[in-house]
Amino acid sequence: MAFGMTRRRWIGLAGCLTVVMVVAVVAIAGGGSNQPGAGARQTAAASASATAPASTTAPASSTTPAATTTTAAPSAPPSTRAPGKLRVDAARAAARLFLIGFGGTEARDKLLDRFRKREWGGVVLAPGNGESPQQVADLLGSIRRAALDHRHEVPLFAASQLGGDLDAVPVGAPLQSAAKSPDQARATARAIAKALHPLGIRMVLAPDADIGFAGGPWEGVAYSDDPATVASLSTAAVAGYKDGEVAAAPGHFPGEGAASGDPAIEAATVGVSLDDLRARDFVPFRALAGHSSAIQLSSSTYVAFDGVTPATLLPEVVELLRGDLGFEGVVVSGDLAAASLAGGQPVAELAVEALKAGADLLWVPGGADDQVAAWRAVTRAIKSGAVPEARVAEALARVDALRDKYGVR
Repeated sequence: MAFGMTRRRWIGLAGCLTVVMVVAVVAIAGGGSNQPGAGARQTAAASASATAPASTTAPASSTTPAATTTTAAPSAPPSTRAPGKLRVDAARAAARLFLIGFGGTEARDKLLDRFRKREWGGVVLAPGNGESPQQVADLLGSIRRAALDHRHEVPLFAASQLGGDLDAVPVGAPLQSAAKSPDQARATARAIAKALHPLGIRMVLAPDADIGFAGGPWEGVAYSDDPATVASLSTAAVAGYKDGEVAAAPGHFPGEGAASGDPAIEAATVGVSLDDLRARDFVPFRALAGHSSAIQLSSSTYVAFDGVTPATLLPEVVELLRGDLGFEGVVVSGDLAAASLAGGQPVAELAVEALKAGADLLWVPGGADDQVAAWRAVTRAIKSGAVPEARVAEALARVDALRDKYGVR
């Protein structure tokens, strides 16, 4: 019995030695081959995925091995969904962070060239861009085709819709202040969303969740001068937009109802303490934080902070929104052209500062020169490490989640 056991052990050992020798021979033979090993294939595939288009309708998971990813449709751009790491180059990632605006109502060649050259993250329509729903549909259709023809993602189309003459797209809605109950606010927002959705619009810079102070910039537009009423009606409006499959981005955190003027046209300051903001202006945003896919920051300055820096550039403002209020969605910057009125800094510098502060989408309305300069500044900041790659990837992941939820494709 002892001899038999020993013999079996020798036979087993001999078999193991044979396997080891065969593996060694194969490894030595493979060393001179031009075929990459598994690790090299994965590295090459990962490198290719950073430049090759990936489907926008079924993007590869960041945890799925690149070698098993299905070939993407030719018109679909690469994914940015890898957490903490960019899957596109800095220039393309930077462009995707921007919401841009423009003047006029026509899709002229100069405008369309802007969407052929760069993969802008989105477009914000403002009053003056829309004459009728059909004209807006044609305008956005031309922009969409220009982007897709150059293998870019479809921009996120947004509109500023506060009712009446403040609507970018005229759909016959009254000023939001006309709503006197949550049911009315929700029904109005739902009707607006159902008019905008067929045009390709998937986000509105609305409702205004500021308190309606007498003499303040939102007097006559805000729902009320009572924080609880503003909270109730704003939350109902966000639900109405959601009913119509349009994301709402209420503003303007941390509350600019008491501003000294309209920050869109002049440097404006909110001269109240942080305790006052918490007790009054935060009330609507606290109610909205768990329901909104996006929230927009203010371009005003605040004595509650340093008194000279627009809120949209302050990390502590974003920390209040995310930490104290628990907001997890997309933070949209204030109008960066308006923010430049406060201190005279170029929009390009402000775009980098807003991104560092925690904004996920950078809104630059108006002229192409400011938009291109801002894009270049953000691209340089990403390449140099002044803005960490993880910050950009985090922002784009939130934007991607919003795009997926509302069917931007």
